[in-house]
Amino acid sequence: MHGRYRTRRVNHQREYRAADGTTDNQAESLISRFRRMQIGQHHHFGLAHLANYANETAYREDTQRWSNGEIFSDILTKCACTRPHRDWSGYWQGNTRRPERLAA
Repeated sequence: MHGRYRTRRVNHQREYRAADGTTDNQAESLISRFRRMQIGQHHHFGLAHLANYANETAYREDTQRWSNGEIFSDILTKCACTRPHRDWSGYWQGNTRRPERLAA
């Protein structure tokens, strides 16, 4: 992440929030929900689909205040407007996903 994004840190032994207002509570909350989703819903995350699980968690975070009807309509619209992707088609023809590289 450091190569792509500007990151800042907070030393919680000294302070709750840095002088410039930096706090990591939202990141900790998202990671906590992601782990809870792994334990409670999916029970196992394979490396081949790890990015998809992370995207699902991010989508749930972004739409948590929407009604069920709004979420359903949004997903249906996205499904209808999206072309088939190689990762999600051709399984019976031998198309399988490769595990993602988590480190260079």
